[in-house]
Amino acid sequence: MAKEAHKVRTLFVGDIHLKSARVLPAVDRAVAMTGTDGVVFRGDVGDDWDVTAREAVAAVRMFADWVAARRAAGLDVTVLAGNHDLPYLARPRSYAAHWFRHEADGFKPRAHEGVHEALKPLDMRLAWRRGRVLATHAGVTGAWAAYAGLSDSPEGELDRRLRESPMHLFDMAGPARGGRSVPSPVWADRTELEADPWAGWTQVVGHTPVPTVTNAGSLWFCDTWTDGDGSMLLLSDDPPRRRSEVLSESGRRRESSGFSRGEDAEARSRPSGCSRDA
Repeated sequence: MAKEAHKVRTLFVGDIHLKSARVLPAVDRAVAMTGTDGVVFRGDVGDDWDVTAREAVAAVRMFADWVAARRAAGLDVTVLAGNHDLPYLARPRSYAAHWFRHEADGFKPRAHEGVHEALKPLDMRLAWRRGRVLATHAGVTGAWAAYAGLSDSPEGELDRRLRESPMHLFDMAGPARGGRSVPSPVWADRTELEADPWAGWTQVVGHTPVPTVTNAGSLWFCDTWTDGDGSMLLLSDDPPRRRSEVLSESGRRRESSGFSRGEDAEARSRPSGCSRDA
């Protein structure tokens, strides 16, 4: 009972793309300043432009060491898998690795073994859920939820697909990302997700770069580290309400709003973004 009464705060962090040296200190500041209980990373730990294989392995190892240390200290850390992570999760020199080598843009074969070994202990997942809030790398469209036959407790089903059919997930890109399929939760573009969000869910996603954490109806877009201000999203369970806040890279709280626990796709939160240091 005491656990249920506790205000649970979860910090959502956008795609890292090897920027561990910048992202992780910002996450530490946010955790310290807000008393966050858990951190959910949106995926795409690996791959970036103009980075060598050696630099890629070093950045992923830095991230993996940070996750291990924070988990050991009691922080609940979830690392979701993105489209750029799936190739490195494949066992080196396997058929899947060979397939990804020819299909994945940005994949660094020379970094494969080192990144693979660093990612293995992270227990990467495809989905995180609390109540009616669902987090994946790119988002679940209504069409893909119907295709996959997802239930109201989809996280286990999604994680199973990550374990059993990663190539199929990777191969399901929609037209907005150059494919012909119903977009999977590692590929859905913002335009595809906004056009067809899975009804009844508030979703927190990355994948599509945004200048700042952005709210669009039931959707939160958090890929702010590539071309944006490094802002992050904090959700606080404060029964009987759930509140959302946008944090700057410096960890400062910006605008906040509340929406009812279990509220459906028309969530009422409308915070604006924030600058990196404002």
